[in-house]
Order: sequence, then structure tokens, then C-alpha cells
Amino acid sequence: MAADRIDIEMQDTGEFLALIHTDSGTSELVLMLSDAEDATDGVLANDEATARAVVEFMLKHQVSSDLPERIDITDLDAAYEGAIESIRDLRQ
Repeated sequence: MAADRIDIEMQDTGEFLALIHTDSGTSELVLMLSDAEDATDGVLANDEATARAVVEFMLKHQVSSDLPERIDITDLDAAYEGAIESIRDLRQ
């Protein structure tokens, strides 16, 4: 199910809270992006645009209610082939 709205709030350096609003309710997801620049050789940054792109990428693979509570950018890179490039494209 596609999100009607995604709100991103910076919680701490490298940590973002994503609120994913759909017709069936709101899901919360914590994004750990502190290693984004190092893990992606500078392709992605530790910023709100990357956080939003990560959520959009994940919603292409899972419905919001099935997403894990926390996502670390290094785990995402290991779990999905081509994830970094796809997220980079979603940022633009």
C-alpha cells in the first residue's frame, strides 16, 4: 500500500523518525543514517532527503505495516542488491 504522506523528523545526529501515513493508519520507522556517507562512498548523505528516499525505497518492497522498527543504511545495502543506486535515484 502506498503512503499518503511521509513525515521525516531528525531525532539525533544520524537518526531519523519516519511517520508513514496511509488509509489504514500510521507506521513509525527509525532510520539510522550516521554511516550513510562512509557506507555508500559519498553517494548518500546523512540528511532528510536520504531518509525520505530510504522510506520510499522500502515501500516499493514492503507495505508500511510490515517494515521493521529500525533500518540501518548498512543493513539495507547488504539486504538489497542495487539499493544504494535506487535510493540515490529517488533523492533526485
